[in-house]
Formats: sequence, structure tokens, C-alpha cells
Amino acid sequence: MLAKVLVTNASDRAALAVIRSLGRRGVDVIAAESFGFSTGALSKYCGHRILCPPPERDRSTFIKWLLHFVKRENLDLLIPVNDFTALPISEYKEDFEKYVKVATPKYEVAMRAFDKIQTFRIATEQGIPTPKTYVVEGQESIKRLGKELSYPIVIKPRMKVNWVNERAIVQKITLRNYAYNETDLIDKYREISVSMQNSGIKDGLPFLQECIRGDAFGAEALMSRQSPRALFAHKRLREYPITGGASTLRESVRAERIVELGVQLLKSMEWTGVAMVEFKVDKKDNQPKLIEVNGRMWGSLALAINAGVDFPYLLYRVMAKEEDLFPMPYRIGVQQRWLLPGDILWLLSSILSSSNKLVPIKEFLKAFAVKDDIVSLTDPAPLCGAVMDMLKDGIDVLTHRRSIEGETILPRAERYVT
Repeated sequence: MLAKVLVTNASDRAALAVIRSLGRRGVDVIAAESFGFSTGALSKYCGHRILCPPPERDRSTFIKWLLHFVKRENLDLLIPVNDFTALPISEYKEDFEKYVKVATPKYEVAMRAFDKIQTFRIATEQGIPTPKTYVVEGQESIKRLGKELSYPIVIKPRMKVNWVNERAIVQKITLRNYAYNETDLIDKYREISVSMQNSGIKDGLPFLQECIRGDAFGAEALMSRQSPRALFAHKRLREYPITGGASTLRESVRAERIVELGVQLLKSMEWTGVAMVEFKVDKKDNQPKLIEVNGRMWGSLALAINAGVDFPYLLYRVMAKEEDLFPMPYRIGVQQRWLLPGDILWLLSSILSSSNKLVPIKEFLKAFAVKDDIVSLTDPAPLCGAVMDMLKDGIDVLTHRRSIEGETILPRAERYVT
């Protein structure tokens, strides 16, 4: 009998990587998404496609539907892929695990990654280097801190996704989150706070953090019983938004100190499953500084798989088959790209912000021989899904449902009054 795994958020690049990984190994993969023609569901490695309620629009309805589905299916593993499903599923982990094993830690552990204030408190207690971080208690606190800070400073949301009346509100770090002097900080902090209030986000004021300049790295791990079962590291070569976001071009590297710090943090968080810990090597002191933890599958997952660390299949072996695994070596210098729409958006942003427009164009063209996250001659259909996703996202941007960076924009009639 084939093993059966349910993968959520089938339109995500990470979901496509999971589906391809498990499907190649003979696992029967069920891809769930709220609309048809999604990227991962079109893969030839996808065994079954199912439509589900959109979790970002109604979390409770999605959870009820998913519980009903896993009750009647004989599943070996449930893998939530992105922020819209990972945290809600972790909140109901005990209910789900009556019927299926769930590839996410319990809720209080998951929150240690999703809530950045908790993440940085744990890192500080562990002596892991972090940017200088300031918790804000209100406008008076901002005025006092504004006189003491070194600029630029970053105004960061505690969570990328907040839930208001069961609906997901996405916040990202864009140009408006960078303050360059005291007046700029006060004005931008007030603007962001008001925007949060208008969206109905009542808890968790944004915090302030030192802006770290330097190369960005990801340390990825599969954790089980407080031990790493698989390890990988990559360097970000390009990202979008260019102020800090998903990597559009990256390379596998050996980064022992960064991986060591990442594992130390995940152990102290009592993490189970996969996670990516992001660092930047500070130009000022050449020290890696923690940026954030992605407590689920990450967008650049396909690079790790192609370099020799097949995280989805290893996760399946650890969780569904309860095998003991040990980290294995991987190939260094492997590059991977996210062309549609990530690297194209990087190119457009870089052209707009660069004094020499030819430099980003030349860099962009150099990478055309690099393997892509989605485009594949042996599995071509997901490209059609990616194009449809791009069109769908483009319509959302044009109709002001979301920003080009991915932030939620509520219609005026839906804004909450506090």
C-alpha cells in the first residue's frame, strides 16, 4: 500500500518542491489548494488534487474542513506549507493527531518562531548574536527611544500574519519600515500603528531593530528529539523585496558557525520538524546576527533538495516512519533561482533603485543557465500554474487587495474601527 501524504498550499513554490520530492519517491501526494490550476497540483508527481476553503479568508472554516477530510482519509502525514496553515494547524495539533501525524510542532512551540519577540528573547538568553532590539510600549516610548537610537532603524511587525475575525492580515518589511532619523521614526511608526489598527490588529505593537548590513544566510534543519536529523546552509545572492524578503537567487554553502547557531536556537525552542533560521553577517563586526526563524517549509527549499538534502522525504521518514537519521554532506556551490515572478520583480526594483541601470540587467542575464524552482523540462505543467498565480496576484495588486510586496490591503468598507 502506498504511503499517503497531504500537502497544503499547493500554489506555493515550497509545496511544489515537497510534491516533487515525495512523488519521485513513490509517495501518494494529495495537494490541497483553494483554487484549481495551482502550481503544485499540476505537477506530474501529484497523485490527487483537492479544493479546500481558503485558510487566509476563513481560518475556522478551513480547520473544520481539514479535520473532516483527515478523519475519512487514511493519511500517513499532513504537511502544512505556509504561514496561513502552519500556525492554525499547530493550534489544533492534538485534534489532528487523532487521525494523522502532523509535521508541525505544538502551538506554544510554533509561536516561539512566529512571534519575533519570543524568538529574540530566547536567542538573547542563549547568547546568540542578534541586532539591537527595542520593545515599544507606545508613542511616548517611541519619542524617548528616538533620541537614543542609531539610524537607520527597522520597524518590524511581531508576526508576518495576524488573524482578525478569522481572516489573515499579512505584514511585510518594505521601504516604509525603515526610519532614517528621529522625526522619520515617529512619523513612520505612527503610520504603521494606525494601519494595524485600521486592519483590526489590536495586540503586538511593532518593535524596533538595528539595521544590519551584510550578506544573508539561511541555516535549515530537520529537528527530532532535540537533535538535528538533516542540515543545510545557503547564501542569499538576490532577494525580493530588495529591502529584505524571499531569495530569488541563492547558493549552497558551508557555513558551520551559522548552522551551529541555528541548531542551538532551535534546540532551545524545543523545535520539532523543519525550520529555516535566517542570519546576516554584520559588516561592522563580521558576526552573524539572527534575523528571523521560518517555522515551516521555506521558499528556497528546492535548492536544498537539488544539493543533496531532501528535506521533505527526510521529514516523512522521521515523522511517518519514525526513523533515526543523521545529517549527511551536500554539494557546495549549487545555485538555484526563482524566476517567476521573484527574480523579475528583483530586476524591476533594482533598475528603479540603481544609478547604473545596466548593472542589475547584466546580473539578471547571467543567471539564465541556473536551475529554477518551478521551470522544469521533465515536469513542465507547474509553470502554467505559476503563470496563473502571477496573473491572480497581479489582479489583487491592481484591485488594491494586496501590495506588490504581498501585504494585505483591506477594502475601505472592511477596515475595522477601534
